Order: sequence, then C-alpha cells, then structure tokens
Amino acid sequence: MSPVFIPPYIGREVKSGAEKKIFEALKKFRMENAYVLHSLGLPRHAGKVYGEVDFVVICARGVACLEIKGGSVERNNGVWIYRGKNGSVTKKTESPFAQVNGNMFTLKDELSRRFADDPKLRNVPVACGVIFPDIKFCDQSQESIPEIVFDAGSRSITAYINKIFDYWMKRRGEKPEETLSADEIVTIKDFMRGNFRFIPALSDRLDAVEESLFRLTDDQAVIMDALSENERLMIEGAAGTGKTVLALDFALKTALKGKRVLYITFNKNLVSNLQRRVEPLTNPEIINLHALFGRYVEVDQAMISSDHDWYFSEILPQEFRRYLDLKPEAELQEMRYDLLVMDEGQDVVSPAYLKALSPLLKGGLEQGRWILFYDENQNIYNSEYREGMELLSKCSVTKFKLSTNCRNTIQIGEYCSKASGIKLNAFLKEDGEQVREVQYRGDADFKDKLTDILKRLERGGVRSSDITLLSAKRYQNSILARTGFEVSETGAPDDSGKPVFSTIQSFKGLDSKVVILCGLDDIPEENYSKFIYIAATRARTLLYVLCSGSVAES
Repeated sequence: MSPVFIPPYIGREVKSGAEKKIFEALKKFRMENAYVLHSLGLPRHAGKVYGEVDFVVICARGVACLEIKGGSVERNNGVWIYRGKNGSVTKKTESPFAQVNGNMFTLKDELSRRFADDPKLRNVPVACGVIFPDIKFCDQSQESIPEIVFDAGSRSITAYINKIFDYWMKRRGEKPEETLSADEIVTIKDFMRGNFRFIPALSDRLDAVEESLFRLTDDQAVIMDALSENERLMIEGAAGTGKTVLALDFALKTALKGKRVLYITFNKNLVSNLQRRVEPLTNPEIINLHALFGRYVEVDQAMISSDHDWYFSEILPQEFRRYLDLKPEAELQEMRYDLLVMDEGQDVVSPAYLKALSPLLKGGLEQGRWILFYDENQNIYNSEYREGMELLSKCSVTKFKLSTNCRNTIQIGEYCSKASGIKLNAFLKEDGEQVREVQYRGDADFKDKLTDILKRLERGGVRSSDITLLSAKRYQNSILARTGFEVSETGAPDDSGKPVFSTIQSFKGLDSKVVILCGLDDIPEENYSKFIYIAATRARTLLYVLCSGSVAES
C-alpha cells in the first residue's frame, strides 16, 4: 500500500526536479499506514533560526528525515557546491549529512517535548538519510555517512528506509522498539502537519459583506444627484436596489436647502424606522399616508368595522380632499410642501390617494416637485395601481430605472429569483453565505429547529437585534405564537434580547442583516410569488427559510 502524501501533490512553486523525482520514488515505499510529509518546517531548530526537512516519512518503524540534493555535487576547500540542471549554483559550508542530522535531532526533541507524558511516543525511533537522485555518491571521507545514502544507483526505496532505521538504532545502541500502531502514526502526523480550518466568526463575515454592499449604495447616490434637476421623477427599482436609502438621502438634501419636504409611505414600520434615523429633525416630515389623513379628518370607527379596506382606500382620502377643498387659500398655502417623496410608491399610487395629496404640494402633482420610488412586483393590495401610474405619467415626468441590487448577496439574489419566479436585475458580485433551507415536521420540530438556528447565530457572534423573523400572518395567528416562541413585536430592535418579528407586508422597504422566513404555509397561493420575493430580499447578508415538509416537496 502506497503512503499518504501531505500535501498530496508537488506544488507548482517547487522548482526542484530532484524533489519531484523522489516524490515519485516514495510512492513505491511499502509499509502499512505510512505518511510522507513534503517540506516540513522546523521553526524551533536547535542550531538555526529556521530549518526545513525536504521529506519526513512517518511509518510503523518511526520517523525518518530525508535531505535531497539534486544535480551535480562537489566539495572544494570544505565548501559543498550543488549545481542544478537549470544552471543554478548553491554553496554551503555545512555538509548535507550535518544538515539532516541537525533536522533529525531537532525533530526528536520536539517529539519528546510534545509527548512527554507518553513513554512510547516520547522515545519514538528517529532516523535520517541523504538522497542524491541524479548521481552516484561514492565519497568515503569523514563528513559522509555512506550507510544513509540513497543515490542514482539505488533501487528499493523501501529497503533504504528500513536500512537507515537499522543504522541509527544500532549507532545509538537502541533496542528494537514495538512498532507504531496506525493511531499512533496518525497522532504524530497530526502533530507535525494536521489539518486545520480557522473560520472568521459568522458576525465578522456578515459585517464584511455588508460593508461592501453599502459602498455601492453610495455610488447610486451620485446618480440621484444627477437626476435632482428634474422636477418630477418616477424611479423604478427591484427589491434591494436602494430605493428607500436614496429616497431618504434625496429628501434630507432637499430639506437642508430650506425646502419643506413631505415623505409619504404606506408602511407604519418603515415610517418608524426612518423617523429614528433622522431624529431630532422634523424636516423632512416622514409620515404614514393614513396617519396624515387622520391628522385632519376624524376617523370613522363604525365605517372601519363595516368595511375596513373600502374605508381606508376610498372614503378616508375623499374626506381628506374635501377638508382641503374647504380650506381658505391662505391657510392651504401655509400647509403646502415644496417636495413630495413617495416611497414604496406601488402602495400609494391609487387615483384616490393621489388626488388627496395633490393640493398639499405647491403646484400640485401636475406642476409641483415630486419623486416616486416604486416596484410593481411588490404591489400586493393596490388594485388601482395601473390607473394611478397612468395619472402620474401625464405630469411631464422623467423616468429612471435602478438596475443594480445593492442590498443582497449573490446567493440571496439567486435564491429569490428561483423561489419567486421573479427575475431580479443585475446582482452585485458580492459573495456571501449560502441560503439555509431548514425543513420541519410539525410544530414541536419547528420550535426545535428555530431554537437551534438562533443558538448557532448567537455562537457566531450575531446579535439578536440583527435578526428578523418574517411571517405572512400576524404573530398571534402564526406558528410562532402557536408554539409559544417569544419575539419582540415592536417592529424594531429593543432591549429584550428577543429577535424582532414582523409580517412580510409590514417589512416592505425595510431590511435586516439576518432574516428567518417562516410560516410559508400561510402565504396566500395567489400572492405566493410576490410574498417570497418581498421576504427573501429583506435579508442583507444571510437568509434562513424554515418550511414544512409539504411546502418543500411542492
């Protein structure tokens, strides 16, 4: 049986033809459970700052160090001269026999130190030899040891290895020791050159990826500066293209010029998040669309109970528009804004909402300054989206499309496209962690799997505030509540140490370093593609998908 080589091949950086030749010769060495280490460093060499052994053979008989000297060899006035086939010349005052002896005794000392508590391994037999693969070496001087030479005239490498062990044991007056077992050979091998893998903490890996992603958002801000000369803008962008980041940046820059800015979005959680970002500033004014209406118009609770969706989509905006129409022009003029920013615009652009907002903008929608950020693929509930977009398109508007995903890694982007069937625009070439799909069978198994995920993240240094659980249903109706899994329902990180929970719908426009998507069984079939698209793209650097066996199979 041939020995195991570590490394298993000669690297391209090795230029020595002699070492390559002996590497091949050692493949014919026959002894059970043997290992051959090529180019072993000796950082604690007894006579040098740093030493190196060309080959180390670990086998049942012990440990053998081999020194390889290729090309022609001569000694002149005490100087050993080696001439390679490529014309290189190396000169040394130390003989190859002294060199390999020094390596052997250094290695023996290291083994004795490492295995001080193991009498057998502490006293493991060591041997050494010098190999001249290109010449016949016949020197009989005091410096040479013919008994440990292997040269161009030698035949069996196995016989040679046994010969040098016999020589050194006899030379030191040692009695034959019990041979090494396979486990003992592996123990010595692991000490000399064991495998290792040091992985950066998960939190560090995610931070590094996140830093690269944010750099590209800065690049897109430059694009927005170029577009700011336009009065009315419609900015389309797929999930992860930086719409909200750019919308807030545009709003702040305009506000700093002394202009009144109204920042409208449908999502209450997004409003809370953006308000925290700009505190203590009150300009731009960031507000949920219905909260804006409710500031001036008393909300009719009876009508909400009667038909919630109809009231908020039609009745409330009509009441607000009626309120503005009855306002004296002087008062209305004071209420008006210089810029209207509509984020997550696919939820806002119904004719009823737009007609209600128009009087609040200087010049109205037709002549005023506004900017819309939208993604049609995230439109879940706005049945009048097309009509609203047609209305805005008549306002002498400039359109632009964000084409680069600057939120998600390649792995998350590709997974999202495959799972949702919605083709994303060009991904960043930012590599990251693989998306982790975890299947569960029943509620109890779900809780165990989720607990295990959170423990793994904690061990990896990921903070609970960087983790968001997303579900299609509200917490009280979700599998999380059903299994008694505690979360923070604030919509934002808090001091509870619990992961943040949000519905998928309420997390539009937001993102999280780590997202755990659960409750896929609860996603309505007619909106499955859009829900998956929205949810998966909320993850900046790591995505877990917890799904039941039935969902995984389908």
